[in-house]
Amino acid sequence: MRAWLKWLLLKPLATEYRLLAYVVSMQVVVLAMVAAIVYDAAGGMRALAHWEQALRADSLPILRALASRPLYLTLWIVGIGTALVLAFSAFAYRELFLDLRQKRDLRKRLAHESSHDALTGVLNRAYFMDYFEYAVRAAERDADRLALLYLDLDRFEALNATFGYRAGDDVLRRVARMWEAEKRSVDVLARLGGDEFAVLMAHAGPELDVLAVANRLMASCRQVETLSNRFDLGACVGIAFFPEDGTTPDVLLRKAELAVQRAKRRGRHQVCFYRESLTAGMSRADRLRNELPRAISRGEMYVVYQPIVDAKTGRLVSAEALVRWRHREWGELSPGEFLVIAEEARLMPAITRRVMEEAVSSLAAWRRSGFSLTLSLNISAQDCQLYADLVDDLSRLVAEHGVKPQDVEIELTEQSLMEHAAEDLVRALCQRGFRIALDDFGTGYASLAYLRRFEVTRIKIDRSYVARLFTNEYYKRLIRAVMALARELGLEVTAEGVETAEQEAFLRAIGVNRLQGFRYGRPVSAPALQEVAAGHTDPL
Repeated sequence: MRAWLKWLLLKPLATEYRLLAYVVSMQVVVLAMVAAIVYDAAGGMRALAHWEQALRADSLPILRALASRPLYLTLWIVGIGTALVLAFSAFAYRELFLDLRQKRDLRKRLAHESSHDALTGVLNRAYFMDYFEYAVRAAERDADRLALLYLDLDRFEALNATFGYRAGDDVLRRVARMWEAEKRSVDVLARLGGDEFAVLMAHAGPELDVLAVANRLMASCRQVETLSNRFDLGACVGIAFFPEDGTTPDVLLRKAELAVQRAKRRGRHQVCFYRESLTAGMSRADRLRNELPRAISRGEMYVVYQPIVDAKTGRLVSAEALVRWRHREWGELSPGEFLVIAEEARLMPAITRRVMEEAVSSLAAWRRSGFSLTLSLNISAQDCQLYADLVDDLSRLVAEHGVKPQDVEIELTEQSLMEHAAEDLVRALCQRGFRIALDDFGTGYASLAYLRRFEVTRIKIDRSYVARLFTNEYYKRLIRAVMALARELGLEVTAEGVETAEQEAFLRAIGVNRLQGFRYGRPVSAPALQEVAAGHTDPL
């Protein structure tokens, strides 16, 4: 029955063809009704006479008379035709017009989502750059002047660290609404990513006029309410002009970004116009410090995985997730070049969450492919201060990807364990089923009591000890002492930085459980590590 109705309503056909079929059907019915009426019009009086005779007779002759008269046929055709027209009209409205309206609404929504930022509702970066290109061509044609204002919120990372990411999202929405109200009606506001926005001013006047707009935008976000709190936020603005500072959107955006970086170095609530002198004298470290927040929001951070093997069998059993920065100018940057800067800027929690999301997803992919690998994740001292959010995020990730918590090992350094909230973090992680490893063992200032207090299941011998095994006899005795301690406490041991066969032989002989280092593979992408696990690629 359902299939019959489906075909009756012509649902297997496209909407446009169904509409055409319904219209043609109604036209055929109407033509049949008209033909019947015309056919009967010539004998109308005679039909009426027959009708009157039938009414004087009993019921059976009446039915016979009606059945034998053309007027009866006409009335039936008109009645049935009217019912069919009404039915087709109802079907057409219900099945077609509503369908078309839904498609129109969907097209509008998709068009809006493709051009607007989902969080703030202002233009997104891709659509803004297209509009910027059009505005530049129009300005060239009309000899107009454009001003690009690059806005970067002050202390936004601190807000996220203090109140959480929900509060940060709420602030971004509020700031976008305030700036939308403060800018000129002819200006265009867009979110470039993270806490960065841009305003493109057409028909830009002198620098003082543009400065007035920038000051108005900055003043509107000095104090922002977030959920139940009030936060001293503010912003810095970098400004570049077309055509003086550049003639393409990419060049103008880069120069406005350099200007806002200089403004942020001066302090909070600063405005800086682009000058050629901004590109001179800036050290590599300064540039990394300025570009790191934007690199995180743009997704320039990515994860690689270093193999960890079983010391007895040499089989790949685990991988440590390590972060890298794919810099737009300098290529791949190692953690040593930017993690210290990230700690100074209190950006480690944002980097950790980026690594967690990608690494847990990779672990799930390995498991689905049949490889029983485990994962090691590094947690910084700053992460310990936000331990509640971190534990919740990590638990949510493993649940979403169908991974067991015991397959994820959390590595903390001795410095991290000295944080006040470290004990609460470790306790919460252990309650959720995650394993704890003490990284870079012996290089910090923590006492041996930490091994008991923090429910550590593994210690990792620092690479500096392994590197000196055959240059200083002291380190051999030290590592043997660490192994004796681990055996007494029931802890597993992983040695880092293994590069030679001699190091490997010594560590195996004293009973180290796992080995990690360039001898077993350099950090590689998740698919490449899966090939290593499958034996398709030489890990060296």
